Amino acid sequence: MYRDLLGIPTEHKFIRTDMKWDIGKKIDIDTFWYDEKDPGGNIIAKYVVKVTKFIYPPKKSEISYQKFTPDSLSMLSSGELAH
Repeated sequence: MYRDLLGIPTEHKFIRTDMKWDIGKKIDIDTFWYDEKDPGGNIIAKYVVKVTKFIYPPKKSEISYQKFTPDSLSMLSSGELAH
């Protein structure tokens, strides 16, 4: 799902490397870490995807992302993902 929303090319691998769930009284936040690898197996970008779920009405969710360089030192882009 996130692969398509982020526009990852089909020839690249999109591998989840970690995840974390934060459960609160009003919102839940699921955080996922991914590596994007080119066909040669080289990491070309790292992603952090956060899914914020609001428990009370109107019970909606928001998905945001951050894209980093392979060394995770510089952010390349960030924003909200339409779902």
